[in-house]
Amino acid sequence: MAKKGKPAERATRSGPRAPAGKAPLQVLVAEKTIEGAKLRAIKEKTSVSAVVEELLQGWLDGTYKLQEPD
Repeated sequence: MAKKGKPAERATRSGPRAPAGKAPLQVLVAEKTIEGAKLRAIKEKTSVSAVVEELLQGWLDGTYKLQEPD
C-alpha cells in the first residue's frame, strides 16, 4: 500500500539545481574562450555565469551594443 502524504519526487539528472529565479542556458563557445573566461573570472573573484548574465542584460537594456561585422 502506498504511503499518504508528500507525492514521490521525480528522479532528475544529477548536479546542482539553479537558484530560485535562474534557469540554465547552454551555449556553444570556443574552448579557448571558455578557458580564458574561467581564468579571468577567478582572478576577478566572479563567475562566468555572472559575466554572461551582466553582458546579456546590458545587451537587452541597450547599454551594450554588438560590434558590426566587418
